[in-house]
Amino acid sequence: MNRTRQIREHKPFARGDIIVYVLIVALIVALFCIYLGRQTQEADGITVEVHGEVVYRYEFGSGGTISAGWEDRVSEERGDVLQVRIETASGHNVIAIDEAARTVRIQDADCSRQKDCTHMQAIGEGGDVIVCIPHGLTVTSLQGEDLSRPGIG
Repeated sequence: MNRTRQIREHKPFARGDIIVYVLIVALIVALFCIYLGRQTQEADGITVEVHGEVVYRYEFGSGGTISAGWEDRVSEERGDVLQVRIETASGHNVIAIDEAARTVRIQDADCSRQKDCTHMQAIGEGGDVIVCIPHGLTVTSLQGEDLSRPGIG
């Protein structure tokens, strides 16, 4: 009978347990509010890197610049959207830059059958970075004063 009484009188949570759970929930809510409240800054343009080397830079309103030594591997084709074709040792990527909508996405690539980089969220629509791992290509948004690194956090 003693054991039965102990089980009936035992509370599932001690006071210390409840305090820890309340603190964890408060921390989660605070982090969630910070995440939702962060200011997203509109991209000013992009940089394109291949294996860490900047090969192309585009600023909305100013146009694009091809880095020295990449003139024969980077080409621009104007149309409704600017298409920038980048040839790497592993293949090619075609980046579509829509000046009017201020968005950038990878339109085409020959990196794999799935072409994962073409399905990534466009820069300017909430995305800050587009990566094509097989080609070592990274498209990064330019924001504010720091024009070389993406917004994180």
